[in-house]
Amino acid sequence: MTQDRRDALLQHLLSRTDSAPRDAGRIDPALLSRILAGMVFAQRPINAAGRAITERFDLGPRGAFILSVIDRGVTYPKDLAELLRIGRSLVTAELARLTDAGLITTQADDDRRRSLLQLTPLGQQVTAQFRTSLSAMLESRLQAYSRDQIDLFAAMLLHIQGDPTE
Repeated sequence: MTQDRRDALLQHLLSRTDSAPRDAGRIDPALLSRILAGMVFAQRPINAAGRAITERFDLGPRGAFILSVIDRGVTYPKDLAELLRIGRSLVTAELARLTDAGLITTQADDDRRRSLLQLTPLGQQVTAQFRTSLSAMLESRLQAYSRDQIDLFAAMLLHIQGDPTE
């Protein structure tokens, strides 16, 4: 499916109006569609920001993001799985690709029961490239908004993503 076709289908979804009566105090169905589409399809530009890195190093879909997370101090595979809400086997596969690409190393923790993940110098360079690309994309797309609006947007996204069991 081409990007134009996807965009047309998304526009079709957003333009649909719901004939059901609106409950007072509830989110209008058209607004709900816009919010959900924004949340779901926001992955596209985020993934695009890391695409060059992912393709260059043959990484998995979360590879560039995992580098950034490791750089921020999440350095154990189990913690990555919990943070990403994915199984350990998926994390292991992603980490194997990052290791094969020379972007991370693993070493036994002090108690020898866990593996400690660290960025290599190349991994540090690639992580900086990813952050630069992601920052440029976000700054470009959010330039029309004030700092307070962007802070509110970030707080709202964090609140929405919360615990999925709630």
